[in-house]
Amino acid sequence: MIFLDTNIFLRYFLKENETVFRRLEKLFSEIILGNIIGVANAMIIAEVIWVLSRSYKWNKEKICDNIELILITPNIRFKDKAILVNAVNVYKEKNISFIDAYNYSFIRANGVTEIYSFDRDFDELQDVKRLEP
Repeated sequence: MIFLDTNIFLRYFLKENETVFRRLEKLFSEIILGNIIGVANAMIIAEVIWVLSRSYKWNKEKICDNIELILITPNIRFKDKAILVNAVNVYKEKNISFIDAYNYSFIRANGVTEIYSFDRDFDELQDVKRLEP
């Protein structure tokens, strides 16, 4: 297995350098064919979302479409893939940050029903009660 860093996905999505983009197409073809097994984590997804929204001003729909592409690509493994898929859906539907959507999805996946937080965004989400200390 080979870890795939944030910039691998960003350079593929942004297509800013044709030579690099072609090399990445070849890499992803090898991954899809199963010749390479890629691995990434939630931090990579969070960073891709942050960079695309903050630095490149992509809209949420375009970002989510590209993140979903990562998550459905064969032979790219995520330990918490189900949580990530749910988090992307929540992020797409609600006016909250991806990190809050991920935390909400993590909470639900682990049977937690309450969260201590001063972040009122959690008040808009079902199945979790926000508490303040």
